[in-house]
Amino acid sequence: MTGKAQLRGGTLALAAALAGLALAGACSDADGDRSATPAPTATPAATESPGPPQVVPPGTDLLVLALEVGSAETGTRSYPVVEIASIDPASGRVVASFRVGSADEFILPEWVFATGREVVTVSERRVVRWSLDGQELATLLRFEPTQRPTTAVLSHDGRLLAVGWESADLRDRDRGELIVLEAATGRVLRRWGMDILGGALGAWPAPIAWHADDGGLEVMGYAHRDGPGVFAAVRLDGEVTKRGATVAAVDPGGQMLATVPGGWSLACEGLGLGGEEVVFVEPVSGREPGRARLDGYALVSFIFEPGGAGVLLRGAPLQGAPGSRDRCWTREGNATWLFYPATGKFEQVADPAAVVAGWRERLLPAVPAVSCPGQAEPAVGLNLPWGMWCYGGGEVSVAGRPVARATSGVVVGVVKTSE
Repeated sequence: MTGKAQLRGGTLALAAALAGLALAGACSDADGDRSATPAPTATPAATESPGPPQVVPPGTDLLVLALEVGSAETGTRSYPVVEIASIDPASGRVVASFRVGSADEFILPEWVFATGREVVTVSERRVVRWSLDGQELATLLRFEPTQRPTTAVLSHDGRLLAVGWESADLRDRDRGELIVLEAATGRVLRRWGMDILGGALGAWPAPIAWHADDGGLEVMGYAHRDGPGVFAAVRLDGEVTKRGATVAAVDPGGQMLATVPGGWSLACEGLGLGGEEVVFVEPVSGREPGRARLDGYALVSFIFEPGGAGVLLRGAPLQGAPGSRDRCWTREGNATWLFYPATGKFEQVADPAAVVAGWRERLLPAVPAVSCPGQAEPAVGLNLPWGMWCYGGGEVSVAGRPVARATSGVVVGVVKTSE
């Protein structure tokens, strides 16, 4: 496999809508059995970034974007170049920016995290802590050539980073690891190998979302044996609970899971899964806030309102008699509802993008805009807090001011430099 593989969203909210963090690199036949080890935290030489040094002024809250602005080509693979821009949300002025990614450092915008007054990047080689103006502060973790990251996710308080890795030899599912480290120091707090996770996940661990209390997280089997959505709950006290092939989506805030314990419904054409009844579960307590069912529909997509009060559900019409083997759902005639698990109330939604836009305005001090002429599909998806895809390249702006031209990008977060 060459090039980059990304989950860009889609019909099934099994993985693409789980947390917006699907990491995949090039396939390799390399072999080995070493574990990823934490690198020394001594500050290495700063990585060169374009332009003169920039100083981030104190007392400014900044919107941080990670934008794919180019690529480095090797003839066998394309390596994205990602610009990390810190922006004054009121004026749209780029206060500081630097670039990462090269022919020996594969990275994607989704692999950038804001923590404190800094950012952390995950590449196929290492995990690195940076200042907002591009000074390389420390390498927190290094991967061996026989390892590659699956996903990474930052805790809600920005203190801990969970990283999974898989064997670069895709035939070997017995090597892999889940690592939790301090984002500030690189100190490893916990690590689980396949001797512990193999029975729960069936294959390599991909951390998806932290629980709301930051005391554990939901982890998916990245190349599972037992069917779609093989999940486990992993707590920092060491407890691992297998959920099985029942999880359809995870609230990024860690407050709720969408599960289909009654089994999956298949798409009539192509790949796609859904559930005729979805049970919402609190991941730590196990309490069920509510169940969603729409007669005649399979529920195939889930977007959680920040705070967990509501969920946008997309319903796809079912074909075939209930209980029959040819029962499946079609992509024609889909509709969207806003569902409130606590009350069981459904509200049909004509424009789901407008609902998500309202949620974004609550989350962000400024919502970026994208000009992507000639692209039929929306350049800004429904994933939160914000993500864009413009395959021919589009202009990204904040507060009406151009920031960069990019093919993809995400809002990394808001850095509160005034604290």
